[in-house]
Amino acid sequence: MKSPSNLIAAVAVTLLLFGCNRNASETQTAQPAAAPTAEVAPASPPPPAAPPPIPPETELPVNSVDSVMLSRPPDAPESMIIRVLGTAVSAGWTEPKLEPMADSGGDTSIKSFQFVATSPQSSDAANASQPIETELRVDSLPTDVKTIRIVSATNEVSAPVAQ
Repeated sequence: MKSPSNLIAAVAVTLLLFGCNRNASETQTAQPAAAPTAEVAPASPPPPAAPPPIPPETELPVNSVDSVMLSRPPDAPESMIIRVLGTAVSAGWTEPKLEPMADSGGDTSIKSFQFVATSPQSSDAANASQPIETELRVDSLPTDVKTIRIVSATNEVSAPVAQ
């Protein structure tokens, strides 16, 4: 049998341990809540500026290239006809054409052209996109050219050259 002093000591240690395990909030008296501080929301960034209007009668790249078709005329099999269909950003674009681009990569197997057209005379043309097409006949295409690449403002399309 245990002595009463050992039993009292065990109870005292247990009470001491339970007393130490209390939360600080339980031992403190209730204090008034602090007044909420006003937080200033960060200013939202301004919306992106609208693109500047396209000046009238300016030659610019067509918005997108939709397709490229290559063919050889029966009367000149060494020539190539390049037909390109694309989309202009608005109605009224004229004089579509393909302009040769300088080959910057040094790859002579690719011949690049930029698809350009002239913007409408007035800037108040409807914003609906407009199909646009052009055709270019290249009378002497170097034999090492294996691909024709057409570049627009937003994309590019390549077509293999059939020999």
